[in-house]
Amino acid sequence: MMSLSRFAQALSEFCIRHRKPVTALIVVSTIAMAALLTRLEVYTEFSDMVPQGHPYVDVHQEYKETFGGSNKVSIMVAAEEGTIFQRPILKEVQRITQELAKVSGVNPFQITSLASRKLKSVNASSRGIESVPLMWPDVPETREGVDKLQSAVLNNPLVYGIYVAQDQGSTLIQVDFYDNLVDYTKIFPQIQSILDASPVEDQVEHHIVGQPVLYGWVNHYLGETVNIALASLGAMLLALFLLNRTWRGTLLPLLSGVVSTIWALGIGVLLGFNFDPLVIVVAFIITARCFSHAVQLITRFDDLCDGEGVQPKKAAEQTMKELFRPGLLGLVSDAGAILCVVLTPIPLLQKVSIIGAIWVMTIGFSAVILTPVLLSWVKAPLRNAHPLNLRFLLTAVLSVAVKVVETRARYVVLPVTAIAVGLLVFKATDLTVGDATPGSPILWEDSSFNRDSALINEQYPGTEQMFIVLSGGDDVLKRPDVLDWMQRFQRRMERMPQVGGSLSLADIVVDVRRNLYEGNPRYRELGNSQMENGELISFYMQGAAPDDLAQYANPMFSDGSVILFLQDRKGETLRQATYQIKRFINNNPLDGVDVRMAGGSLGIIAAVNEVLLRDQVEAIALALLVVILSCLVVYRSSASGIFFMVPVLISNVVTFAFMAWQGIGMSISTLPVVALGIGLGVDYAFYIVDSVKEYLEKEPDGDAVEAIRQSLYSAGRGVLLTSVTLAAGVLLWSFSSLRFQAEMGMLIGLWLLVSAFTSLFVMPSLVRVLRPKFIFGQAPQTTPADQTAGKPAPSTY
Repeated sequence: MMSLSRFAQALSEFCIRHRKPVTALIVVSTIAMAALLTRLEVYTEFSDMVPQGHPYVDVHQEYKETFGGSNKVSIMVAAEEGTIFQRPILKEVQRITQELAKVSGVNPFQITSLASRKLKSVNASSRGIESVPLMWPDVPETREGVDKLQSAVLNNPLVYGIYVAQDQGSTLIQVDFYDNLVDYTKIFPQIQSILDASPVEDQVEHHIVGQPVLYGWVNHYLGETVNIALASLGAMLLALFLLNRTWRGTLLPLLSGVVSTIWALGIGVLLGFNFDPLVIVVAFIITARCFSHAVQLITRFDDLCDGEGVQPKKAAEQTMKELFRPGLLGLVSDAGAILCVVLTPIPLLQKVSIIGAIWVMTIGFSAVILTPVLLSWVKAPLRNAHPLNLRFLLTAVLSVAVKVVETRARYVVLPVTAIAVGLLVFKATDLTVGDATPGSPILWEDSSFNRDSALINEQYPGTEQMFIVLSGGDDVLKRPDVLDWMQRFQRRMERMPQVGGSLSLADIVVDVRRNLYEGNPRYRELGNSQMENGELISFYMQGAAPDDLAQYANPMFSDGSVILFLQDRKGETLRQATYQIKRFINNNPLDGVDVRMAGGSLGIIAAVNEVLLRDQVEAIALALLVVILSCLVVYRSSASGIFFMVPVLISNVVTFAFMAWQGIGMSISTLPVVALGIGLGVDYAFYIVDSVKEYLEKEPDGDAVEAIRQSLYSAGRGVLLTSVTLAAGVLLWSFSSLRFQAEMGMLIGLWLLVSAFTSLFVMPSLVRVLRPKFIFGQAPQTTPADQTAGKPAPSTY
């Protein structure tokens, strides 16, 4: 079997010898892939974020069109002065309610407000019992009618405090959408245009929240996101230009990144994938990795041409051969790490995993092959493009790294690093699975969406909903023990501080019975028999449409729901809620009734969190295993895999601690970044350590310190140049209006700096102290330079 070194030599010789056909093939392939980009669709697909096969999701899918889906929008209409019980404001509520029926993908049976038919008042008198809508089909014409409506609302616990605020200063309109018809690019602007067209904008304020609104804001900032991505790219190119001082050192990494991006997105189109704006950070990381590999190749090429006087064509061939092993190892590790995410049963993560792995592997063509081939045509290897020389900054850092390895400071670096990482482990254990803060982590806390969310949660039971389902035979929901179970369950859950309220069929039964006794709260009780409860429900349904009771029960009363309103969607809140629900269900069994959890928007999020909690450890462990196996295959040493775990563990612990400190939870959006970060943490180490190994393979009797010194001044320069360049780009993400993108920018920047520090200071010290056999061979020699500090090699600058 051909060894990797022989394969690298054969490949490099072939590519440089046939550089014209190789270049033409890559160019033609790139043009073909670019033609496919006209079919690329940029949007967020709700179904992509739903974990398939989870029991919560099964319940949600079965009952979402009756008990409420996960794309509910809440609109609060607040009076500027006084209460909402003013005819112009009530007309505004009616106008919005009617206009919402025209919005794309709306479920017309799930629009609830004072102006809808669903909110009713049950009245009992000597003339009989009647159930009438509160404000449908018309708004009261007179002040007396408005006062009567106000009285009816205040005496209705199913409305007052749930759809009308306790201070009567605002009212809530809720609307749901069919999941299969949701188009976030249409829903948000259509609803916003309805609110903007208000004829009484000087008398009311509108506040709006919900999943379609949230992702509508993401699409709203898409233009800004593209501009920041371009500015980041420009900043990276400027940093490369200033530090490299050559046009090829600037343009070739850009060309590699462009080719890789076109290939990956083109393949994504062929696979039928859409591009989600939320994963643009992942795309940026992979492009940054392409830059990194290209910079390493160009740096080594310059060293060969300038330091050793090798001709450009031969230098390009030698560069490709020498860096093929660490380049391949880095690409396989990156691709394997993100491919492990495919095991998470969430379509969005699976798509990101597949296209991310493909994207990483395209770097093998766009950077590892194309860059040396293009360098082979260089005529003047080191013609500076500008007079400003900033390389002394890189030299200063590298000289410190060399001094650490040469002196006994190497024995200090290792324990200090171990202590620091050990302390950070405690902070990293605080990392939250799910959202770590109230509101949406995608937007900043002071965004209008999060402000509206906080305001609605302050005045109402909660913007976020979860429902559990009780299922049995026909009319099972009318049984006294079943309704009593609902009441006891609601009281138990409402004792949780995060649960603002709840609703069920039991609330309707007791309220109708109270009205039969002239509103006396002493009679707010359930009926004594199934028949009596059925009669109470029939009173409520007099003159009602069949769907008016849909959110509580189906027409046969065999399936019903208990709706819980939560104040936030934090991971800890959902874990506590699901734990208490499961505990109550297990401790309070119902004969002939199956209790299932949990649907609604929070049911879906709880399912996602449980999947991430269950699978994130597995995905990260598998990603680490990929790194170990890759090292085992390439270096034929199990110790090599353990050795390269050091930079991975350091960068991951530091990053997880940072996430816990900044309140960044492990979510659908952050998991791919974390998986890629595993490869990001070890790539730099591959280049530096392999450079040491390459030197010792050429010089079997060579000095170990000299090998490390040469590696730091060559591969280390590429590492430092890459980390500084990429950091210059990612810092611009901190200006994004999307909090998630800004935080991921900081996260990537931290990852780059920690990885660079580990590769430049920790790994060379480990090589010098431990002298691993896969680097030094079976019987490493102890040279005089290992006993005393040697002199630094002169810089190639």
